[in-house]
Amino acid sequence: MEEKKNDQKKVLQLKIDKLVSGGNGLGRHENKVYFVKYTAPNELVEIEVIKEKKDYGEGRLLKVIIPSNSRVEPVCPHYGVCGGCQLQHISYEEQVRQKVEIFKEQLQRVGKVKELPPVEAIPSPQPYGYRIRAQFHVDSGKLGFVEDETLREIKGYGDIVDIETCPVLHPRINELIPDLKRVSVEYRNLREVHITYSPNRDEALIKLIAEDRLTKQDLHRVKNGFLPPWVVGVGSYKRIGRELIRQEFVGRDYTFISAKGFTYRVTAESFVQNNYLLWDRFIETILPGERRGYCLDTFCGIGFFTIPFSEHAFFVEGSDMNHYAIADANYNAKINGRPNTLFLRATPSQHMKRHLDKEIDTVLFDPPRSGLDRRDLEVLKELQPDRIVYVSCNPSTLARDLGKILSWGIYRYDKAYVIDLFPQTAHIESVNFLSKLPEG
Repeated sequence: MEEKKNDQKKVLQLKIDKLVSGGNGLGRHENKVYFVKYTAPNELVEIEVIKEKKDYGEGRLLKVIIPSNSRVEPVCPHYGVCGGCQLQHISYEEQVRQKVEIFKEQLQRVGKVKELPPVEAIPSPQPYGYRIRAQFHVDSGKLGFVEDETLREIKGYGDIVDIETCPVLHPRINELIPDLKRVSVEYRNLREVHITYSPNRDEALIKLIAEDRLTKQDLHRVKNGFLPPWVVGVGSYKRIGRELIRQEFVGRDYTFISAKGFTYRVTAESFVQNNYLLWDRFIETILPGERRGYCLDTFCGIGFFTIPFSEHAFFVEGSDMNHYAIADANYNAKINGRPNTLFLRATPSQHMKRHLDKEIDTVLFDPPRSGLDRRDLEVLKELQPDRIVYVSCNPSTLARDLGKILSWGIYRYDKAYVIDLFPQTAHIESVNFLSKLPEG
């Protein structure tokens, strides 16, 4: 493609070949790969080169010369400035198709998986309005999300993209935005607001992360003077690195959700999947088709998978390092009448090590983006359960881990699902099933 100069900046025309991990388009110019956000496969685009390395470059989209057939008009007026979404410019059907292709590519390139299993896509029933959790940045009346990474690099700093509404959030969370802006004007040391909403109970929990401690009096004032009555609890938190430390809480610090006929208590510190529209389908995907034996559920959280799985197994032990989540899980086992479950605070390796003298049917993993650590894999190799179910929110670390597990030569990769928990974004959630090969 022709290369041009524009105010001393390098400008190129590229044909976008495909999307890659992170949602960037990939194109080539003179045997060098360039990554460009907000593009689609088979488009001809004009870009400004913003980063040039020896073997790759990064570009900023200037103009779409020939658009893709799948290109659509983004719904959000902040799209391309706010860093929250990466794929609003692509039709939803094509988003799902591209995520499946990226998922497969990561397995082959990173994990060196030679024989891919059947991969089934599970789209979200709605591509917008699905998120029941939000983490806002705030600053004296401004509330929103962090600016797009490319813009931050060009400017050398990042702003908060001030929003009035976010189309991927549940409408009830959007209703809170004006109230929370007023709170941030009143309390200028406030830096973040985290919300968990229960669509089943129409209740919300709010965490206020501030530089200075908010007193119980402050929290009562916020809850009763600024927020609607369906916000049932408000807490004050301090951020230390990635950790949030609870300082004070007023009102109720938990709510309840329902999925696949089960009821779950969710404390403000516990995790619940963002896309409530896929809760039932997610559980259905995990459940075995036949009776199982003694099973372990690591990173179990509130028992979201553990409790339904226990209806199909002799016994299921869940483990997690979040003591709030373990308390929720034990409570949830009681209210759902599941006596064949047990929950303990442990890492996956600690949990599996307790059972090296047993025959374990299934081990379920649902790790954070970092995946499994070295010790987890070492103990898993010793344990050798009959089946492994690996739920992943990061295809790259999944591929790394599955590549190691399959290299042992004792497991077969049976099936995978790409379940689209995060429409409009580049995030890829998957469920992966492995089974032990017959001996001999």
